[in-house]
Parts: sequence; C-alpha cells; structure tokens
Amino acid sequence: MIRDRDPVLDADEIGIQALMFVASHDDLMRRFLDLSGLEAEQVRAAAAEPAFFVGLFDFILGREDDVIDLASQLHMQPSAIGRARNQLAKVAGVDLIELPA
Repeated sequence: MIRDRDPVLDADEIGIQALMFVASHDDLMRRFLDLSGLEAEQVRAAAAEPAFFVGLFDFILGREDDVIDLASQLHMQPSAIGRARNQLAKVAGVDLIELPA
C-alpha cells in the first residue's frame, strides 16, 4: 500500500520532483515540450512561474500511467498529484480541476 509521505502537501516540492521525473524520461520530455510549445532551453525560466507547474501537472494528469509512475516514485497516493496541481493553481490564478473524492 502506498501512503502519503507527509500529511502536509508541499506542492512546490512535488512540482520540482515532477519536472525531474519528466526530464528523466526522454519520451515524456519530448512530448511535454511538443505540447507546451517550449524549447528545452526555456524550461528553466518558465519554471519560475507557478502556472508552469500547473501545466506540467496537467500534462502528467493526462495519462494515468504517468500519474501512477510519478506517485510510485514519490511514494505517495496518485491523488496527491492532483491536489498539488490545485494548490499551485490557486497561487497562479488558474482554474481548479475536479478531483475524485
């Protein structure tokens, strides 16, 4: 059984870990760059904005296998990925997504 690492959700840290996860998989990184319209050299500057991580989470949440892989790597429930996304969306002024109960 996978448990959340910590009852306090650190959305920023999960975002950084999610970026490292995507960057460590060439196929994911290529797909993310293609879909986002970013060039690889633009990622660092873009990552300074909370909205970047909202988009990154949306990208990951778009494929269940990616959500499960990331959650497994971070030793947390897959639902924590969506909660982190929504937490950063509030900061960025981006619409929240509906999460399963």
